[in-house]
Amino acid sequence: MKKIVFLALIIFTINSCTSIDETITIDVQDYSTTTHTTINTDLKVVNLVVDQDEFNEMYDNYNEFEEVEIEGFFNLYKNGELLIEDEVVELEIKGKVSAQFDLKSLGVKFDDTYNNTDRVLIDVETLPFHSIDKIKAFRLRNSGNDFEDTMLKDISYTKLAIDAGLDIDLTYAEQTVVFVNGSYLGIMNLRTEANRNGIYRLYKEDKDDITLAKINHGGTLEKKNGDFDKIDRLITAIDTNDLDFLLQEIDLNNFIDYMVFQSMIGNSDWPENNVRFFAIKEGPFRFIMFDLDKVAIKDLDADPLDFINNPVKNPVTDLFNVLYADSEFKNNFNSRFDEIKNSGALSPEKFNAIVSYYKSNIELQMPMHIEKYNNPSSFTDWYLNLEKLKNDFSTRIKNLD
Repeated sequence: MKKIVFLALIIFTINSCTSIDETITIDVQDYSTTTHTTINTDLKVVNLVVDQDEFNEMYDNYNEFEEVEIEGFFNLYKNGELLIEDEVVELEIKGKVSAQFDLKSLGVKFDDTYNNTDRVLIDVETLPFHSIDKIKAFRLRNSGNDFEDTMLKDISYTKLAIDAGLDIDLTYAEQTVVFVNGSYLGIMNLRTEANRNGIYRLYKEDKDDITLAKINHGGTLEKKNGDFDKIDRLITAIDTNDLDFLLQEIDLNNFIDYMVFQSMIGNSDWPENNVRFFAIKEGPFRFIMFDLDKVAIKDLDADPLDFINNPVKNPVTDLFNVLYADSEFKNNFNSRFDEIKNSGALSPEKFNAIVSYYKSNIELQMPMHIEKYNNPSSFTDWYLNLEKLKNDFSTRIKNLD
């Protein structure tokens, strides 16, 4: 076992110099010999038991236009104790750009819905109107576009929204270490899904009662599940500026919180991408937030409305502008924006505390992860990237004043 030592790391940013005056000594396990039973970690440990040839074929020849699923068994450990044993699952590669990384995200679907009332699979704080008691499918996510930087951005920004108590539907994640047939795969986020399987379980509804649509890169609409005529009527109302219809068919409190938060944090991969909206039975459409790995990376001083008015035409921007032309909606949106901004719920101090928490969870495991994937290129770079993550958020929030 190797040891790595860091002394008085000095981090320079554009606006400040941060000195970390401490000595950090970490025992580094060898990823090539460490197994799911010998790893030294307080995190939950996943071991997927699969046909190795089938897994390699799926992993090495991934094509986003061809879905390939293989069967396997899911095992979960915590501090050496086996918590979930040989649950039958189906596995497939997930993601588009992020699937190009050496560590790929995996979609995991149980053969039978997993009863998570004891919170063994995933144990995180949820918003009061959500449930994670039953889970049919989840994702082992490589942190998306943040894989090469901190591996904390998506989970940290999502936690910020949860702690703020916003009326937003979202995904829930817990950090974990993943193995395949006892061989180290990497650090990943065990995360609920933003698809129909994830949504109907959040609300304890029947999946056949969920109508779901998504907006893919380029602003293209894709009807996924449920009542496609209901989706068509919504899009027609947007295109024809049918305000009365939209006021009835959109959950306005959810939509306002969703638009306020995304524009406040400066999500540049939205709303012409990474959008899903759904309705339960004949209810209004709500928006579910996911994949916050390209937040606050450019235009940190831009007006929030600039992020909403993405130059690529898309239904969300069009919907917002139809509603925002109504004085009552505009006042409600602006008032809610000011309320959230002035509440301190999105303060840099709160965000820094969240980042520090998730950092401490994986800090001992990062050297092994970096040794395998060389992303980021060094442990020191990881620290630098963490400071940049916090500083970029702080700059973005301060620029809102």
